[in-house]
Amino acid sequence: MTEHTGFPSFIDRAEPLDVGTDLVAAGRIGCTGVVELRRPKALNSLNDPMIRAVDVVLDSWGDGTTVDRILLMSSAPRAFCAGGDVRWVRDEDAQGNYQIGDDFFELEYSLNNRLAEVNVPVIALLEGVVMGGGFGISAHGSHRVVTPNTLGAMPEGAIGFVPDVGMSHKLTHLPVDQRVGLFVAVTGWRLSPADMMFTGLGTHYVDDAGAFAAALVDSDAGLDEVLQLHSTADAAAQSEPHLGVQPWGESELEKHQDLILELCTGEDWAEMEAKIRVAASLAASSRSLHAEFIEKVVDSIDAANPESLVATVELFRRSQSTDLTQALELEWKVGAALRRRNNFIEGVRSVLIDKDRKPQFVPATVAGVNVGKWRDLLRG
Repeated sequence: MTEHTGFPSFIDRAEPLDVGTDLVAAGRIGCTGVVELRRPKALNSLNDPMIRAVDVVLDSWGDGTTVDRILLMSSAPRAFCAGGDVRWVRDEDAQGNYQIGDDFFELEYSLNNRLAEVNVPVIALLEGVVMGGGFGISAHGSHRVVTPNTLGAMPEGAIGFVPDVGMSHKLTHLPVDQRVGLFVAVTGWRLSPADMMFTGLGTHYVDDAGAFAAALVDSDAGLDEVLQLHSTADAAAQSEPHLGVQPWGESELEKHQDLILELCTGEDWAEMEAKIRVAASLAASSRSLHAEFIEKVVDSIDAANPESLVATVELFRRSQSTDLTQALELEWKVGAALRRRNNFIEGVRSVLIDKDRKPQFVPATVAGVNVGKWRDLLRG
């Protein structure tokens, strides 16, 4: 039985929409189309049937004639969506069946692109974990609602891959400096609710995910009115506007923004990594306010595939000047190349299968990576 803990039940009383799998449920209640991801044991990791199911939703509701808005949520509060099903892709790649993974990512990226183009608001309720492919089905929609339990990340470097699902575009087109987006990508930084709001990855913040979802589904009010009623930020601003209250707390990214901008300036990843290691050494010796922060950064890049980090910087440099469609094409090209190297197989093994966190990446350091190869690939 599908978990519903922490959320009111909507689908049981909705006019159902057949999406072809039990892993996604969809139905219309009044003017709201509700989509529930129902693969809680896998933290809603997206597989082929789930992606096709959301495509069916967009086919049926995306033109705005049947519903006024689409609510995309999880059936369980632990995770909105922890990414794509890379374990399955990895298993196929390990047998040399690369075309299966190629087709999977092409299907997923097509959905990411469609979500940016639909004619109806898509409200992603980001309760719990949202990583990788979870951003792919939320970041390109109109509304990304953050809660106190939101935890975001793009940790692809640790599995020998690169940030994809259109995030090379999104993270370079945020209302913050592009270097902040690059930092999130190369470090796999764990985004708190405050970080989500600071970067613009979150558009609204609510204290109670279930209450907000219920109000959206059961109310005849417009979307903006429901958001205003349930947005903690709006309530705080109205009650104590002189305080500039931010109910989601302090963002570590905002706190350390000046350092981030300094560290993520450079010709390539090798130069940036060198800056990070020097900064870490100085912070440790001087007991700087940045010491704990930079230690986390070093731990993260030490766990990542050096070639992935080199490729990520080059990919993001290109995606700064592309649209979403072009960025997705570049991501597919880079991802396909990385998957044909053993580092992807090794990274997924280390993080998701054996969970020993001891990957044997080759080359083991950035000094052994040929940056020109990735620049040539992205120019081709």
